[in-house]
Amino acid sequence: MNDATIPLPDAPRAEAIIAGTLCLMSCYVQHPVPLYAERVADNLNRMAGAAALTPELRAICRRLAERWDAIRQEAGQRVERGEIVGDQRAFH
Repeated sequence: MNDATIPLPDAPRAEAIIAGTLCLMSCYVQHPVPLYAERVADNLNRMAGAAALTPELRAICRRLAERWDAIRQEAGQRVERGEIVGDQRAFH
Protein backbone atom coordinates (compact mmCIF):
# COMPACT_ATOMS: atom_id res chain seq x y z
CA MET A 1 0.00 0.00 0.00
CA ASN A 2 2.46 2.70 1.23
CA ASP A 3 0.14 5.54 0.24
CA ALA A 4 0.94 8.30 2.71
CA THR A 5 -1.20 10.76 0.74
CA ILE A 6 -4.46 9.23 2.05
CA PRO A 7 -5.38 11.38 5.05
CA LEU A 8 -7.14 9.85 8.02
CA PRO A 9 -10.53 11.57 8.23
CA ASP A 10 -10.71 12.37 11.93
CA ALA A 11 -9.16 11.84 15.34
CA PRO A 12 -11.20 8.71 16.27
CA ARG A 13 -10.08 7.05 13.03
CA ALA A 14 -6.46 8.02 13.75
CA GLU A 15 -6.75 6.51 17.23
CA ALA A 16 -8.08 3.26 15.74
CA ILE A 17 -5.11 3.08 13.34
CA ILE A 18 -2.70 3.76 16.22
CA ALA A 19 -4.30 1.03 18.34
CA GLY A 20 -4.21 -1.43 15.45
CA THR A 21 -0.59 -0.61 14.73
CA LEU A 22 0.40 -1.23 18.34
CA CYS A 23 -1.38 -4.58 18.18
CA LEU A 24 0.49 -5.48 14.98
CA MET A 25 3.78 -4.57 16.66
CA SER A 26 2.94 -7.03 19.44
CA CYS A 27 2.06 -9.67 16.84
CA TYR A 28 5.45 -9.16 15.20
CA VAL A 29 7.23 -9.79 18.51
CA GLN A 30 5.44 -13.16 18.78
CA HIS A 31 5.69 -14.02 15.06
CA PRO A 32 8.48 -12.01 13.35
CA VAL A 33 7.22 -12.45 9.81
CA PRO A 34 7.35 -9.88 7.01
CA LEU A 35 3.57 -9.46 6.77
CA TYR A 36 3.24 -7.96 10.24
CA ALA A 37 6.17 -5.60 9.70
CA GLU A 38 4.75 -4.58 6.32
CA ARG A 39 1.36 -3.76 7.84
CA VAL A 40 3.02 -1.77 10.63
CA ALA A 41 5.07 0.23 8.08
CA ASP A 42 1.97 0.84 5.94
CA ASN A 43 -0.04 2.09 8.93
CA LEU A 44 2.82 4.33 10.06
CA ASN A 45 3.08 5.79 6.55
CA ARG A 46 -0.65 6.54 6.61
CA MET A 47 -0.32 8.18 10.03
CA ALA A 48 2.62 10.25 8.77
CA GLY A 49 0.19 11.89 6.33
CA ALA A 50 -2.76 12.19 8.72
CA ALA A 51 -3.94 15.75 9.28
CA ALA A 52 -5.62 14.62 12.53
CA LEU A 53 -2.19 14.04 14.11
CA THR A 54 0.25 16.70 15.29
CA PRO A 55 3.25 17.51 13.09
CA GLU A 56 5.53 16.05 15.76
CA LEU A 57 3.66 12.73 15.81
CA ARG A 58 3.57 12.63 12.01
CA ALA A 59 7.36 13.09 11.95
CA ILE A 60 7.82 10.27 14.45
CA CYS A 61 5.53 8.04 12.36
CA ARG A 62 7.53 8.85 9.23
CA ARG A 63 10.81 7.83 10.91
CA LEU A 64 9.25 4.71 12.41
CA ALA A 65 7.81 3.73 9.02
CA GLU A 66 11.32 3.77 7.57
CA ARG A 67 12.57 1.59 10.42
CA TRP A 68 9.68 -0.87 10.09
CA ASP A 69 10.28 -1.15 6.37
CA ALA A 70 13.87 -2.16 7.17
CA ILE A 71 12.53 -4.65 9.73
CA ARG A 72 10.24 -6.08 7.03
CA GLN A 73 13.18 -6.50 4.69
CA GLU A 74 15.23 -8.23 7.39
CA ALA A 75 12.33 -10.59 8.20
CA GLY A 76 11.94 -11.38 4.51
CA GLN A 77 15.60 -12.30 4.28
CA ARG A 78 15.28 -14.57 7.33
CA VAL A 79 12.28 -16.30 5.73
CA GLU A 80 14.22 -16.78 2.48
CA ARG A 81 17.08 -18.36 4.44
CA GLY A 82 14.61 -20.64 6.23
CA GLU A 83 15.34 -19.16 9.64
CA ILE A 84 11.68 -18.36 10.30
CA VAL A 85 8.50 -19.65 8.76
CA GLY A 86 5.85 -17.26 7.51
CA ASP A 87 2.73 -16.91 9.64
CA GLN A 88 -0.04 -18.82 7.87
CA ARG A 89 -2.91 -17.52 10.03
CA ALA A 90 -5.74 -15.58 8.41
CA PHE A 91 -5.19 -11.83 8.59
CA HIS A 92 -8.34 -9.84 9.39
